[in-house]
Amino acid sequence: MAPSAQTAAPALDVRALREREFPTAARAPYLNAAAVAPLPQRAVRAIEAFNRRRASAHDLTGDDFEPTLARARDAAARLIGADADEIALLPNTSHGINLAAHVLPLRPGQRVVVSDREFPANVYPWMQLARNAGVALVRVPAHEFGRPDEARILTELERGDVGIFALSAVQFASGYNAVLERFGSVCRARGIFFVVDAIQSLGQVPVDVRAAHVDILATGGHKWLCSPFGTGFTYVRRELVTQLEPRVVGWTAMAGTLDYSRLLDYRYEFWDTARRFEVATLPFQDIAGMTESLTLLHEVGPDNIRRHVLGLLDPLVEWLHSTGAAEIVSDLRPEHRSGIFCFRPPDAEGAFRALGRAGVNCVLREGAVRISPHLYNTEDDIAVVMEVLSRPESW
Repeated sequence: MAPSAQTAAPALDVRALREREFPTAARAPYLNAAAVAPLPQRAVRAIEAFNRRRASAHDLTGDDFEPTLARARDAAARLIGADADEIALLPNTSHGINLAAHVLPLRPGQRVVVSDREFPANVYPWMQLARNAGVALVRVPAHEFGRPDEARILTELERGDVGIFALSAVQFASGYNAVLERFGSVCRARGIFFVVDAIQSLGQVPVDVRAAHVDILATGGHKWLCSPFGTGFTYVRRELVTQLEPRVVGWTAMAGTLDYSRLLDYRYEFWDTARRFEVATLPFQDIAGMTESLTLLHEVGPDNIRRHVLGLLDPLVEWLHSTGAAEIVSDLRPEHRSGIFCFRPPDAEGAFRALGRAGVNCVLREGAVRISPHLYNTEDDIAVVMEVLSRPESW
């Protein structure tokens, strides 16, 4: 099995890292990793080198194809404590959630449960399933700030008629970080498939799919994974892989793919790994870039990134508490904190515009200002936020 996602790493030297991998981060406070994170220089170099070989075509080698994909699966597996044969390279979270909705078997009368106020990518596939397959979809009401209501969810899961429970590991509009193990253990005991949307967690919150009893996990690469658009991966628990047959079949899903001398035998035999869920030609150059980004995250370490990001946010949290300058939307209990921090000043839109004028890149989500620092940010970036918020008369 791959090393746990919790493996320790050397302390984070942010300024050296920024100079080496994110040289433009010092230009202005970029606090928007929950939307799009910049690419590290090593990823840019990998993509450009691949494209240079691709431009001439005769410079491409065998290492540019299958080995490129194998390295990516291995890097993805290491990030979540899985094995490479449980990883399918898919272009985004939506593909992974749709995969789960299409292939996980439900018995008559079973329901699908999600928390209300989830990001749409983790709702619409289940709505389609409900419309087309007659499955009951339950959206469990959330708390006032959009945080999942853990007690109500657990009550639903204990009813005995739930087939699938789908949850975002970190909520996009509040930063609520779910204790996946708590839900996963109930799901495993009850025979419920546990599906996790991990796009807002991986890269800033350690995740271990074994400990959390996750059945399918989906993520895209362009946010906290600092990877190119159109990259991502889906984890499918090994015990499920061979039980689930793809609904969308690509020729590379078949075990005979690599034997070009016998392609026309049309052997309808899927890989016995998660690559059976991959469809058609993949963006090799971007996957090479994603692998470099994931390698950087491994080197820094998810625990170090989490400590760094929360350490950046602590002064802002304390300042908002002491001044009452804004209502805090995010859950501040240690186990539920993440790198997404949301707050609601009296004039949230005015504060957002003022932050933009000061060069702060952030967003408005559900009536709150959302900032999301990452491994390349420093305390100076957060200081700009506090400076702007301290002068509401200038908004």
